[in-house]
Amino acid sequence: MVPNSSDYFERGGTMSRLFTYVITHDGGFAPNPFFGVLTLNCCKPMIRRAAEVGDWVAGFTAADFPAGRGLLVYAMRVTSKMTMSEYDLWTRQNLPEKIPGRGDYSRRAGDGMYDFETDPPTRRRGSFHGPEDMRADLSGRYTLLSREFYYFGGSPVEVPGRLRSVVHTGRAHKWRENSPHVQEFETWIREFDPGLSGIPHQASQFVTIGRR
Repeated sequence: MVPNSSDYFERGGTMSRLFTYVITHDGGFAPNPFFGVLTLNCCKPMIRRAAEVGDWVAGFTAADFPAGRGLLVYAMRVTSKMTMSEYDLWTRQNLPEKIPGRGDYSRRAGDGMYDFETDPPTRRRGSFHGPEDMRADLSGRYTLLSREFYYFGGSPVEVPGRLRSVVHTGRAHKWRENSPHVQEFETWIREFDPGLSGIPHQASQFVTIGRR
C-alpha cells in the first residue's frame, strides 16, 4: 500500500499549490500511470523536490502534439512523497510491476529504474532513460505518488477558458501564478472519473485501460 497521508494539505494557512509544466514525451514513463498509482520518479527534478503532499501537478501537451499545444495530459494530487531510495524499496516490496521488466508495455515502462541497493545507485536494464539522463533524474531526490490522479494520455482534454492561465507553455514549470486558481482547478478536474482514462500518446503497443 502507498503510505497514508492527509486528505488535505495546508501549509501556513495557504491552500495547496498547483505545479504546471509541458510534457515533451508522453510514453507512460514520467509520469507512470499504471497499476493503480501514478508516480513521478524521473524527469522534472525541481517539481519532485518542491511539491508536497496535497499539492497538484499537471502536465500539458507540447506544440508538436497532434491535437495542439496546451491540452491536459494528466493531473495528480500528491498523496505521498518519499525519497527515490525509499521508492525503490517500496516498489520491490509492494509493487514490483513498477520496476522495468519483460511483458506488456506497462511493465516495460516501469519508472523504478534505479537500484539503490548499490552505492551509488545503478540503472536497471531495459529502462527507458539512458545513462545521459541519470544525473538529472537523481537530482530530483524524491518520488511523488498519487492515488488521486486523472490521466488522459493520448486523449488530452482542454481546460475551460476560466482556467487557461494555469496552462504552461514554456520551459521549467510554474506554480505561483496558479495560486488564485487552485480551488477552481480542483473542482473542475474532479468532474472527471479518476484513474487511467487514456493510453500514453507514445506507447509502442496497445495498453489495456483500467485501474490496474
